[in-house]
Amino acid sequence: MPPSLDGSTEGWKECFHPNGWKYRYHPSLHVISTQLTEAEISNDPKLGQEYRDAVLGSDSKPELYVNHKNRSASRKWNDVRDDVKLTDDLHIAYWDFMCRFPAHRALPKAPGDESSNSPEFDSDAFRAAKQVLNFFKMDLIRRQSDSNAPFTLEQCKELLEYLNTYEEPSETSFDSIPSQTVAFTALISWILWTAAKHRKLHGYGTDYMQSEARHLHEALGYTQVLFHLVSSTLLFGAARSHFERISTALETMRLQDRTDAWVTLLSTLDQELTVSNLGSTVLLSSSTAFLAVPGMDKFSRIVTLVSVVLTLGSVMTGLYLQWQTGKIRFKDESFEPMTLAIAFSIPFAALVWAIILFTASVITYSVLGTRPDQDSLSTTFGNSTWIAVLAVSSDVFEM
Repeated sequence: MPPSLDGSTEGWKECFHPNGWKYRYHPSLHVISTQLTEAEISNDPKLGQEYRDAVLGSDSKPELYVNHKNRSASRKWNDVRDDVKLTDDLHIAYWDFMCRFPAHRALPKAPGDESSNSPEFDSDAFRAAKQVLNFFKMDLIRRQSDSNAPFTLEQCKELLEYLNTYEEPSETSFDSIPSQTVAFTALISWILWTAAKHRKLHGYGTDYMQSEARHLHEALGYTQVLFHLVSSTLLFGAARSHFERISTALETMRLQDRTDAWVTLLSTLDQELTVSNLGSTVLLSSSTAFLAVPGMDKFSRIVTLVSVVLTLGSVMTGLYLQWQTGKIRFKDESFEPMTLAIAFSIPFAALVWAIILFTASVITYSVLGTRPDQDSLSTTFGNSTWIAVLAVSSDVFEM
């Protein structure tokens, strides 16, 4: 029989998350409260069962029900009954709960072993975490860059190495030192939470034809005609490449609830912007030097001036984006992949257009020569001029 729920505030236990914040847990009633004050519990017959937990809201009423037997969690009681059909959403909610509240209960064990005193690393949740990491590791080795695993190969190896050498801590604990067991529970829960979200995202276990149709539908949904038209023409295809990389990084960041993939991408983009800015600087010096050539015809001068404007635009945009890459590193920010893809493509595209126009102005000048009123000057490009222009242009393409 569950204990009587008479609204008593006695019996609460403080639990500390590895991140440092605390919550309260009632061992007899199996309820959790994030309020700093002891919550009054309403008389609810659904509370107090051994293998269930409930998270209380600000009004001291349950806002989340948890079933540790089948590893499900939901805001609705009927969704976490023992006889319900489990879904990915219920598993995701459960492991999210275990990530947020890992200090009051040990890792779940297999049915029939709940009462055993086996160590944490002998639980089936621990074995499941190792199994899923080995699966992702093999998938990364087999498919390499085509793999959609939520972890990198280095992360899989690091996690597996730690789990394979993990030792259960002694019973001695110190109040001033975070609990190793709680941190271990949070780590295993995070791995399984990430795996559950990955399973749902990629429709693991669905029919092959349905999976292919779903991927085709997603491709058609993301492939907008205007975006691809602009990317393929004005941006020389750079936006499509950026879009794929940004989408992958954001997906990994949401799955892991960490910014590792996003920071790595920003570092790569920062290096690309550095190369683009250096190339623009060289081209800008070449264009301004070319404008100083006496007797240049009007058309060549206009084309060169447009090239200078595009080069300045490339430099300004590149410097601004480099400045911003040091700021947009927070996982709670919402980004639009297409907008970011176009923004990070502008410096490169502007530089390429500037090079094309600069080359066109050089060729035009070599054909048209100087204006008629500049009789004392050469009407064609001499060898020395060609050598200087080609030398500067080659520096641009080598950046």
